[in-house]
Amino acid sequence: MSHGGAQCARATHARKLPRDVTCALVVGSYAILGSVLAWSRLIRLDRGYCCDEVATVVDYVRAGPDAILVGPYSPNNHKLYSLVGWVTSAALGESEIALRLWAAIPFIAGAIVVTAWLHVRLGPLSGVLFLFFATVSPLLLDLTREARGYGLAFLAMSVMIVSALETLRSPRTSTTLAFFVSGVVGTWTLPHFGIAFACAGAILLAQAHDRVRWAAALGLSLVVTAAPYATQFDDIVRSSSQSYGAPIDTAWAITAPLDQTLVPALIYIDEVFLRPVLGSAVVAIALAVLIASSPLMRRWGSALILGTGVVATVAAFWATGTFVVPRFFSFLLVPLLMLLASGIAAILASSVASRRIGVRTVVAVMTLGGVAFITTPLIVKIPRLPRVAAAEAAAAIRASMPASTPVLVYMPYPRDFEFHLGRSTDTPRTPQQLRRVCNARRAVVFVSQQWPLSPVTARCTRRVGIRHVRFEQYARGGEINVWFIPPAADG
Repeated sequence: MSHGGAQCARATHARKLPRDVTCALVVGSYAILGSVLAWSRLIRLDRGYCCDEVATVVDYVRAGPDAILVGPYSPNNHKLYSLVGWVTSAALGESEIALRLWAAIPFIAGAIVVTAWLHVRLGPLSGVLFLFFATVSPLLLDLTREARGYGLAFLAMSVMIVSALETLRSPRTSTTLAFFVSGVVGTWTLPHFGIAFACAGAILLAQAHDRVRWAAALGLSLVVTAAPYATQFDDIVRSSSQSYGAPIDTAWAITAPLDQTLVPALIYIDEVFLRPVLGSAVVAIALAVLIASSPLMRRWGSALILGTGVVATVAAFWATGTFVVPRFFSFLLVPLLMLLASGIAAILASSVASRRIGVRTVVAVMTLGGVAFITTPLIVKIPRLPRVAAAEAAAAIRASMPASTPVLVYMPYPRDFEFHLGRSTDTPRTPQQLRRVCNARRAVVFVSQQWPLSPVTARCTRRVGIRHVRFEQYARGGEINVWFIPPAADG
């Protein structure tokens, strides 16, 4: 019997279903989830750049290796991704599709790697559930369609975790090499990836038969990972004081490894900052119960590989008081989703075998149902709409108005809009400044995307003869409004 046949047979025995039926369910589940995964990541990647993509393209991809490697460091510089993007743009021209494929394709590959490993090592249900969570996570769906390095980091973490677990089982040159290469790739993309890499390396070192060689290899790889940041260490330290997001509250530090990572990933897109409350703590505890049921938690080696990097990374951000948002930890979802998927699979299999429904079974089923309920609308919405409709709004202005027409923009990040418009804009922020919109003696355009700014309204937007266009988007308040306002004398 083939290994795949053995897996189906084992699943059939556990569920007391005909083998053909069980295999058909497994294959069908993979086919459906795989199709949704590919469709949701690859459709409509030609939309205009949004948000931090603009900074990535302008400040690094267009600027080239000098800016990427030795220029002032900022968290928007995902070095390896920026270098790959620069090479791609130099060879093929600047293309939203080409640059975004460097996020989407690695993410899909990472999901396949982990799904296949779980299927072989723990059974089909674990693989199906991991693929389900990776596919429907709003945070991952949001991030892995962007021209940034989060897809590369997800792939690197997937390979690193799987190769580390395989090395624990049976050390081989291929898995050892994969571990070190993926650790370097991940850290060259996101510098704090190195925390999880160092933790996993230290655990494998403690388990190694030839500790001298392992220590030498680990030390060399850590030097290699640090090399691209050698001239930017001070910038990285200073970047911890950036004010985007929120610091991890000490009162909630014990739940932070879940409520700053897994909880928001199953509920929110990237723009939402999670501030823990009692409700989120209850959710984190429920998820911890499911994770603790994973067979991977029964052995110290695998439990440490999967858990230490998560805890150490979150603890480092808490200890330094760094402001964080959930996307900073998106690569940590690989081990967490592995544990969650395999934990739920073990609970459901035990419940079926014993024909008893316990508390853990209820929690597992409620978790699956809740995630499906929350994420299904987003799976449909996110690929259909732009993240932010700045490119569409700017195109409408260029098509309708002369280039000399003043454009006043009330948005939190006007630079993004100017990137698409191709010229500078005015940025009114007070009622007095907004009066210029209404009192202008020439035609003007007023653009408003108020998230998260205080709501303001230019009174003349209701004037007769004004043309209003609303552009729908799935993030940042859900819309951009554009008013084409004729001269005040004509109103």
